[in-house]
Amino acid sequence: MHIFSKKDLAEGKKLLAEKCILGVLFSEGTYQMEVIASKKPKKMVWPFIQISDAGEVMDAFCTCATAEKKGSCPHLAAAYLRIMNDEPLHVRFRESLWNQIGVLSAERHSYESSSLKKVREGFEGFSKSGKRNIFIKVKGKAKQKLEEILYKRPVETEETSLKFSNLSQDELMLWREGRPSKELSYELSFWSDLAKWWMMLYEDGAKYKIHFSDEDPPQFLTFHFPEMEVEFFIDLASWARIIPSLQYVSSPLKVYPYVFGKLEKIVFLPDQGVFSLEHEEREAKVPEPTGPGEGIKIGEWRFFPRFGFFPDKTDPLLQQKKVEKDQVEGFLERHIKLIQKKLINEKIHTQTFPMRYALQLDAKACLHIEAYLFEKGDLAEIGVHYFGEWVYLPEKGFFQIQQQLFDGIKIEIPKEKISDFIDRHRVWLNGVEGFQTHVSGMESHLGFKFNEMRKLTFFTRLEFTEEAEHIVDLGDWIYVEGKGFYAKMTSRPGAFVKTGMEVEPFEISSFIHQHREELEPIPGFFAKECPLEKSGLNIGFNEEGRIYIYPEFFFLESYVPEKVSIYGDYTYVEGEGFSLIPHSARLPESYKVEKVIDRMAEPYFVGYELDLLYPHVLTIDPRLKRPKKMDLHILHIKRQEAAKTGQWVLEFAYETDLGQVRPYQIWEAFGQGRQYLFSDAGLLFLRKKQFDWIKDKSKKRWLEKGDSVRLTTLEFLRLCGMEELYEPEGDSKKTRDARKLLQGFLSFKAPTEIDLTGLISDLRAYQKMGVDWLWFLHSYGLSGLLCDEMGLGKTHQAMALMAGIKNKQNHRKARFLVVCPTSVIYHWEKLINTFLPSVKPYIFHGIGRKFEAFSHDTFDLLLTSYGIVRTENEALSGYDFDLAIFDELQVAKNEKSLTNKALRNISATMRIGLTGTPIENRLLELKTLFDLVIPGYLPSVGVFREFFTNPIEKYQDKEKRGLLSRLIRPFLLRRKKSEVLTELPEKIEEAALCDLSEEQHKLYHEIVTASRNALLKKLKDNTMPPPMAHIFSLLSKLKQVCNHPCLITKNIQDYKKHRSGKWELFVELLNETRDSGQKLVVFTQYLGMLDIMGMHLKEHNIAFAEIRGSTRNRKEEVERFSEDPNCEVFLGSLQAAGVGIDLIAASVVIHYDRWWNPAKENQATDRVHRMGQKRGVQVFKLITKNTIEEHIDRLIEKKISLAKGVIGFDEQDQIKGLERQELVELLQILEE
Repeated sequence: MHIFSKKDLAEGKKLLAEKCILGVLFSEGTYQMEVIASKKPKKMVWPFIQISDAGEVMDAFCTCATAEKKGSCPHLAAAYLRIMNDEPLHVRFRESLWNQIGVLSAERHSYESSSLKKVREGFEGFSKSGKRNIFIKVKGKAKQKLEEILYKRPVETEETSLKFSNLSQDELMLWREGRPSKELSYELSFWSDLAKWWMMLYEDGAKYKIHFSDEDPPQFLTFHFPEMEVEFFIDLASWARIIPSLQYVSSPLKVYPYVFGKLEKIVFLPDQGVFSLEHEEREAKVPEPTGPGEGIKIGEWRFFPRFGFFPDKTDPLLQQKKVEKDQVEGFLERHIKLIQKKLINEKIHTQTFPMRYALQLDAKACLHIEAYLFEKGDLAEIGVHYFGEWVYLPEKGFFQIQQQLFDGIKIEIPKEKISDFIDRHRVWLNGVEGFQTHVSGMESHLGFKFNEMRKLTFFTRLEFTEEAEHIVDLGDWIYVEGKGFYAKMTSRPGAFVKTGMEVEPFEISSFIHQHREELEPIPGFFAKECPLEKSGLNIGFNEEGRIYIYPEFFFLESYVPEKVSIYGDYTYVEGEGFSLIPHSARLPESYKVEKVIDRMAEPYFVGYELDLLYPHVLTIDPRLKRPKKMDLHILHIKRQEAAKTGQWVLEFAYETDLGQVRPYQIWEAFGQGRQYLFSDAGLLFLRKKQFDWIKDKSKKRWLEKGDSVRLTTLEFLRLCGMEELYEPEGDSKKTRDARKLLQGFLSFKAPTEIDLTGLISDLRAYQKMGVDWLWFLHSYGLSGLLCDEMGLGKTHQAMALMAGIKNKQNHRKARFLVVCPTSVIYHWEKLINTFLPSVKPYIFHGIGRKFEAFSHDTFDLLLTSYGIVRTENEALSGYDFDLAIFDELQVAKNEKSLTNKALRNISATMRIGLTGTPIENRLLELKTLFDLVIPGYLPSVGVFREFFTNPIEKYQDKEKRGLLSRLIRPFLLRRKKSEVLTELPEKIEEAALCDLSEEQHKLYHEIVTASRNALLKKLKDNTMPPPMAHIFSLLSKLKQVCNHPCLITKNIQDYKKHRSGKWELFVELLNETRDSGQKLVVFTQYLGMLDIMGMHLKEHNIAFAEIRGSTRNRKEEVERFSEDPNCEVFLGSLQAAGVGIDLIAASVVIHYDRWWNPAKENQATDRVHRMGQKRGVQVFKLITKNTIEEHIDRLIEKKISLAKGVIGFDEQDQIKGLERQELVELLQILEE
């Protein structure tokens, strides 16, 4: 069905004949075309048209002036004619061969143009297995067109593309979310555009040819258009979709829709109401399928080689010569397209038309219903045939109908069955003028009134009389001519509202809500407007101190308040009726009258109901308002000097936007068991964490009638962390002194300077600041964690603290405890002896250790390991230390470990934990270490996890992270090298000492015993030259023993089965370096040691780079270490990696074994410590105590001043440089 005049259609045909339509764009039923409106001058217009599958024009417009005025034009008519050919173009395309090839290709490959690969002659696409599925060979203009489709596709959006015009809202939402449907993905793809190009070539009459490969069934279909050839692979599953589309093209393989022969034409015989089918006899060359086993079955088809495709089954109706009247509906339903194509004498209208009905009540009170399609009576005319969901009208054709309520054209309902008919079809009858149904009764209608008890009462009143109306009694219903059907009784079956019903005043609101539908027909029951404009609550206290609420109502000016009654959610005005109060003016049911909250109900009201009432509040007592903010102000502060651990007396006040409250008032409320407090500062809920510090204070802590409170230094600092404290305001001397005291304390400044007499060390500025912080902690009886990054001198700062404590306690001997890993005990001993010689250390370690030796006055410092603290915990826990230092405290981060439990038993006035590991981001470890140095400061594990760990680690709660940071700030100090070293510092070099393991000791002794005496004898004989080669061999073996037993046993793969003191020290330094976020460079002269290190790093998934003599890609290894943040370690042999490379990405260097020439060592270290280095460089030289390494170290240090800058060729050259007497001394030392 179109909208075009004969004139427009005639001119449209002319435009088509003159080939004025240049291009057709379409997506489903939406079309846009480019049309030449005039050739001289050349003028273009663009008609737009939407057509249903049935060919009905749904919408149309054109850019020409004619269309704007008339709504139609020749250009739109030409577009319509171009589209229509029995069926619309988009319907033909949907079923076409070209579209099937496009859809299958998109499913096999992808929707992206990259799925087609360009080759010399065209483009091809491959399956995942590598099989070529499609090959498009193009040249000339076809090649240009294809490249435009593939590579020059416009960006398609909702605003610019036709392809979005037919989408539902659900499909659009999926596309906007990046999840388009499969159908939309195809429509937006180049495959769809490619298929439409082929379709338009076919539609425009371009010459084409189709042929198939020789397999049965064929595996390849090839079609040719001018300048284009397409080869397409068809698997067995795809044939089922290709076969139907072959009916519409010229193909060497035919599709025979019917096994009995070709259906030539269909004729409708109006006089009989039947279809006549005429068939063409089968050609002799076409096979005669006789059974289901013949041919190759493909879905619903069978393939016969050389002939084509036949249906596996055929509808028997299509084999008949006549389709009888009772078969017509099924015939039309199943074969509508075939009938449209073959029916020669009638028209098929595929769009649906609603069935309509005319009603009449006759004199006998029978109801007559007659169906019609367009005009009343049109289906009763002669020649009309009714076929269920289809009707035939003479000279008009077949029409498909919908909304058919009854079978047949004419229906008669006798009087006795009309009531039942009305009950079943009430909804439909309401739409039929003069036959509507009415819920209210015919004989009586309900009325209402209030009785003397103010109860709502319903009564009956009449509306119609027989004299006034033409009425027909139909049993349960009464028919009134021109008005419809009325229920005979007021109380219809199932109705709730009845005559005589009474409703109590307090039930009226809910009654109206539940039965509103039944009440609406009652005249005057509901008013047109609500007289209540707004309402609200006033909340305060009465004279007895109880919470008092009274409502207040505001009415429209035209109403007298006394005349308005309120029943729950409704108002009532006599003469107007009930009106629903708007939500904005509606009060909660319990508060529509004055109310006093009793003491028992007060907690629930304050904690829950009060918040719900806030939207209705007109006025409220400030004591019942929740403050928007609350700050803790210090009014005055003083320190009690006599208190041993630093007692503070503070005067506080909480200030809010409403007023002020003293902490003592809150403490009293806690004592009374209150959950909340009505105060001048507003309504305070005492369960808040910020009041916890008040709750546990004893009566003795409150001074001056509660105005002041006494706190320990630890309590005061915890409060500073939990609250943002405001300092005293004012300009009096008392206030200024208080501010000065507070500012000094909160800047962590000790009351007195530390005396560092006895410390032989020049502290850097940041180290001096760290010592001042430690002295602040000591001065106020506190402990803490010094967490400076590795290499910043935590040990020196700890020694400075020892010096300060020792000098302060001149009246008695200060006793110190240092607990550290076994591998660094001797490092501590060396540093104490070097930089703090006034403190005498006792090494409480090894088999001969005796705790009693320390208890004498000879020693000041007990130096031990974590292992000994565990085994000797009883002796150590019984002693009181002035200072306990726990070095590398992270080893005790597991609160359930024996080490952690042993450290908790240590008794010390002050505890300092040292660690270079950044613990502030590992919350449970932070909590564990804090519990060791400041027990009880942080909350219990459960509370800490709930309040800090979960919010911060799971939800990145910035507020909780900030609170925790404030809490720990006074007790934790961490600096990074990048923060404190602003220029390249001198490298910090340390000799890290360790012991031989038992296995190493045995090997070492065996090697010395085997050759030392013979070599000494030869050296002492001045007549003979020194046996340098043998000496070098001996010293080299001993150095390898110090490194690792596996270098001697040669079983490198089993390195973990052997113990080495130096290896354990190395692993500890490696872990400490990684924990501090620094990169590490390791030098050794033994390739076997590099192998062991490499195996260890791989086993622990630590990325590393390496250079040894055999390395060929030196540059790549250096670049990877420098640029890859995950590459943490560089391994190098001293000879191969000691020169010519840049390793400034690292800031820690370990010389695993000593080189005879210090200049060679320094040259290797300078790979890291050089220009461009942004951090301080820490250099560790690993030395095994009581071995040749320790003696070589002393010998090298002795010669450094003489040999500075001299670099030899190898170790033997360096040994040759030693005097005979020096070699004798070296070998004699081996005996010690």
